[in-house]
Amino acid sequence: MPGDHLNDEPAGLDADAGDDDDLELVVGEVHEVPDVEIPDVVDVDLVDDAVVQVDEEEEADPVVEPVLPPPVRPQPGRPPSAREEPPPPFAVGERVVLIQNTRPRTGTLIGNYPVGTAGRVETVLSQTAIVRFDSAPETKEVVAFTCLESLEKPAEGQPPA
Repeated sequence: MPGDHLNDEPAGLDADAGDDDDLELVVGEVHEVPDVEIPDVVDVDLVDDAVVQVDEEEEADPVVEPVLPPPVRPQPGRPPSAREEPPPPFAVGERVVLIQNTRPRTGTLIGNYPVGTAGRVETVLSQTAIVRFDSAPETKEVVAFTCLESLEKPAEGQPPA
């Protein structure tokens, strides 16, 4: 088939043969292209004395920011604004008696211990104590300070015995 090689001679096209729309191009064949006039010189309008306006901004005085101290980081432990709590009214190992057998917040019973049951403080917490009562030494109860009274110290408002 002609045009299989790129080095083949170009096939002639007869431009006068008829309509330009009737031209048929076959892929793979080399065709002659009619000459097209390309001007040697292209006119370009140049702008004389091109001046570019540059806005010169005055350099502003550097802004001096105040020097801030380093941020205060909280220290571990109690914050300085923490309210001081009074010392616990009972010591570990102190003998106490139950003066109220219902819990202040919930109103539930403190075990099956009647008012007047004696026991020993095992641990003192913020507002409660862990008590082991004599009637049930295998059980520990968490009891609010307001429900206990010391057997070793005189009660408030009472003369020492």
